[in-house]
Amino acid sequence: MSRAAIRSYAKKIRQLLGYKNTDFIHAPKLFDALSILFAEQGLDFDYRIMPDDHEVFYDREEAYTDMSTGIIYIKESVMEQACRRSYRRGAFTLIHELGHYLLHYLQNDVRLTRVADDVYVPPYCDPEWQADTFASEFLMPFEECIKMDEEEIRKTYHVSRMAAEVRYNKIQEEVIR
Repeated sequence: MSRAAIRSYAKKIRQLLGYKNTDFIHAPKLFDALSILFAEQGLDFDYRIMPDDHEVFYDREEAYTDMSTGIIYIKESVMEQACRRSYRRGAFTLIHELGHYLLHYLQNDVRLTRVADDVYVPPYCDPEWQADTFASEFLMPFEECIKMDEEEIRKTYHVSRMAAEVRYNKIQEEVIR
C-alpha cells in the first residue's frame, strides 16, 4: 500500500470512529471500544496484556500481532505508558499493532513473514513500514500536522518527541516535493 492509500484508510477509520482531526486518541480506550464494537458485530478484536518477559515477544519487541489468530499481545510496560498519556511510545506501538490487525490480518489473502534484516523490501511491500505509516496517519492526521511544528504535534496528539519529529520531517519532505 502506498502512503496515500494508507492515509486515506486511516482518515476513514478515524471518521468512522467519530474522531475529528484535532482529537487526541487514547489508544487503550480505543482498544476497549473496538473490542465492544467488534463483539456487537459478531467479530473478534482480541488483545492481551502480557508480562514484559513473556516468550511471545522477540528481543526488543514491544507488542506483537499474531496473523493466524488476530490476537494482539502487548507488554505490560507498553500498555502502562499508553494509559498514562506519558508522551512515550506506548500509544504509537498500540496503533502500530492496530495497523497490522486492520491492514494485514483482516485482509484474508495477505500472509506475512519475517525477513532477515539485510533483505531489501520496498516500503510499500513492507508490513512494518505500512503499520508505522498507519500509526502516524491515524494518530497525527496530515491535514492538521501540516500546519504544526514538532512541539505542537507532540502536545496535541500526546506522542513521543521522536514520533512528532519523524512525522514533522516526513510531512516537510512530502510538501517540498
